[in-house]
Amino acid sequence: MNYTFLDLFAGAGGASNGLERAGFKAIGAIEIDDWAADTYEFNHPNVKVLREDITNVNDKMLSQFKGVDLIIGGPPCQGFSIAASNRRDSNDPRNQLYRHYIRAVDKIRPKFFIVENVKELAKFKMEDSSLLLDDFVKRLEDLGYKVSYDLLNAKDFGAPQDRIRFFMIGALSEEIDIKAIEQYKKPQRTLWDAISDLPVPKVGVDTMSYSKVADNDYQKISRKDSEFVFNHEPMRHTQRVIERFKLIPINGNTQNVPIEHRNRKRGKVEELSTKVYHQNHRRLNPDQPCKTITASFYSSFVHPYQHRNLTVREAARVQGFPDKFKFLGKRTTLSKKLLEKKGIFGDIHLDQFNQVGNAVSPLVAEALGQLILNKLK
Repeated sequence: MNYTFLDLFAGAGGASNGLERAGFKAIGAIEIDDWAADTYEFNHPNVKVLREDITNVNDKMLSQFKGVDLIIGGPPCQGFSIAASNRRDSNDPRNQLYRHYIRAVDKIRPKFFIVENVKELAKFKMEDSSLLLDDFVKRLEDLGYKVSYDLLNAKDFGAPQDRIRFFMIGALSEEIDIKAIEQYKKPQRTLWDAISDLPVPKVGVDTMSYSKVADNDYQKISRKDSEFVFNHEPMRHTQRVIERFKLIPINGNTQNVPIEHRNRKRGKVEELSTKVYHQNHRRLNPDQPCKTITASFYSSFVHPYQHRNLTVREAARVQGFPDKFKFLGKRTTLSKKLLEKKGIFGDIHLDQFNQVGNAVSPLVAEALGQLILNKLK
């Protein structure tokens, strides 16, 4: 029997990939961003994707998905994220998208649902100082669902990444405890476990053949049904930046290099920048799980041994995506503010780095899918 699901706020399709690996079948997805939707459709050619803002998806449109066993979705987290704490606004309209998730659950009435978000969601206060999570849970319980939630770390489920996220599950007919997911935990893997078999990338080359033999199960599973390595082009670093990277030690960043090699002012390369970016250009430890992959990770991490930032494919490996999963859209773009300033509105989409960083780790979604399938069966 095929158990089905609908993916809300689907992004590139990390959650869908994990649920499919668990044994579910995707029958629909809703995603507002065109480049992310392009990626989703390419990797799920038989799934109906609604390219819409969920606030414009009316009840009739939602009703076409009645009968699905599961809804999964993570309302955009920018309004809750700690990364946005200096500009967080309790009136941010994105903070209200969870109510549209609830509306979808109400109209479709799936047997189960899954919510994913940043861990800060659990403490986020609304304008009246009440917790958004309390309202979220109460509204779902009022619909007849039994709700359970917890913080889950991707590194506990086989992903080589220290990534803590908030997850909530609900069941319509019987209680399901999210803590029971512990039975699906896997041994922790390191960054090097995930990426050591990938070829050395070349500027201007996006797709490469494998040049090394897979030397562990993670790499073998990642390579399944794939003949090539996609999305593996490196950033174009200047020689000055490469020389700086050479001096960054494992677990260090640009603050650990001699002062003459530190960042320069934009447009004034002869002057040192006074800005300090502690989260940028950190040399990753190959013998530990990777630091959290974020939407803007392209400048966050330096490869353990090569003097460059991570590629999209390396980050996808860290997230748990298989190599056959191809990301579309531009590899990277300017910031939204800069694009608007320059009038380049056609590029205001989620680039490949954004798509990987925003995704639900497929391995965590797979474990949650297995937990729910056990109940369904």
